Formats: sequence, C-alpha cells, structure tokens
Amino acid sequence: MGVARMCIASHVPGRLRLRHPSLRSPVGNAGMAAILADWEGVISVEAKPVCASILLRYDPAVISPAGLDARIVALVEPGKAGEDGNPPASSDGGLSLWTLNRPAKIGMLVSLTGSLLALAAGKKYHAALGALHLVFLLVHLANHRKKILQ
Repeated sequence: MGVARMCIASHVPGRLRLRHPSLRSPVGNAGMAAILADWEGVISVEAKPVCASILLRYDPAVISPAGLDARIVALVEPGKAGEDGNPPASSDGGLSLWTLNRPAKIGMLVSLTGSLLALAAGKKYHAALGALHLVFLLVHLANHRKKILQ
C-alpha cells in the first residue's frame, strides 16, 4: 500500500482505530481493511475513507492488544518490528514513553479526582495532587507531541 507511517489513533482491548492521510483514498482504505478483516480474531472492520481511518474490532482473547500492535507495525512498517514480531524496544533498553502512556492516563484521572476531593481537606493537598496531575499530563502530552505541534 506504500504507507510510510500508520498512526494508531486509539487502542483499547477489543477496539483499535488507525488514522493516516493515505487511508483517505477509497481504494487504499478498502485494501487495508480487507487485509485486516482476514486476520484471525478480527470481528469487524469499518473503513472510513472520508475520515482517513479504519476502525477494527477484535477479540482480545484471540489476539492480545500488544500482539495486534506488533502485527500492524509489521504490516505497515516491515523494518520496524523485531524478529519476534514485537515492536522494537527503546534505544536505551528501558521504558519508552508509550509504555508509560496508559499509567499516565490512569494517574491523570486519579490525581484530578483526588485534587477535587482534596478541596475539602485543604489547599496544600489540593495543590500537591494538582501538581501530580500535571506530571502525568506532561507524560501524556509528550507521547502526542507530534500531533499537537503539527
């Protein structure tokens, strides 16, 4: 399909959305949707050329979310997947920002809720939890910096 870079716009177990300008073409979008529809464990594929996206619903008991990510990376960027089919590890061998994204989202929700509840306890608790929320938000925004700065 000649896709240089496919963007996984959102992914929760059982549902994944791909977005890329190359998916605006009805032929390219339908071709990618047909490939994805043939995968084992895929329940449905909705091709939306007008939105340049594909919505994929799958059974997480058959395909693990990480395994699906790796298969998509291998499909659209053959050199990017590791030998085992998994996305490559970060260059320093440690955690990448993407592995911290889900905990950052959960941390944002918890710290924001705690910050609002802490208003009753005092300004210091409220400020401390608000600062913690900002730390989680910065991790999340760092993951999406390319989209934000376009």
